[in-house]
Amino acid sequence: MTTHPDYWNQLYRDEGRPGWDMDGATPLVRELLDLALPLGLRAGCDLVVPGCGYGHDAAALESKGFSVTGLDFAPLAIQGARSRYGDRVAWSQADWFTTQLGPWDAIFDHTCFPAMDPDRRPAYVEACTRHLRPGGLWMAALFHDVNGRPGPPHAIPMADLRQLVEPRFEILHLAEATASHPRRAGREYLMVARKRA
Repeated sequence: MTTHPDYWNQLYRDEGRPGWDMDGATPLVRELLDLALPLGLRAGCDLVVPGCGYGHDAAALESKGFSVTGLDFAPLAIQGARSRYGDRVAWSQADWFTTQLGPWDAIFDHTCFPAMDPDRRPAYVEACTRHLRPGGLWMAALFHDVNGRPGPPHAIPMADLRQLVEPRFEILHLAEATASHPRRAGREYLMVARKRA
């Protein structure tokens, strides 16, 4: 059951390097930052990476001058992140849905939302709203195609995402990704959204 940390811990235990881990930061770090900085993201702001896994994206964001919290449900993910990147990032093993976290200025979401069971998506959006400061940005990479495989990850059409997100967020950018990892090319799109007042 994906709603329990044991599910994810088992994947880290069995696979060592789970299928979603690219052994480095996603190329979408640069693309999302390039989109978000003109839309209000500030250098040096407090940023969280939910579902950070082994921490590659979190460490890349920290190296660009952000104050970063890497958060994951699975203890083995956080242990792996800390062993790879030390204490450059504030690592936290916590539940995105139930723990009172933040608030942060921005969310960098590369793998977390797509990993959620579709029936949990409304609660996920509510959690993003709770964890952001007023006017905070949610930067996300999402899938519109998962090659017909059952999730996780789960695909979501842009129109469905827009309907889900717009009550809580103003969508500032929603378009195909252009810098995806070759394994994901043509299957990802990017969103930058601002928390509504």
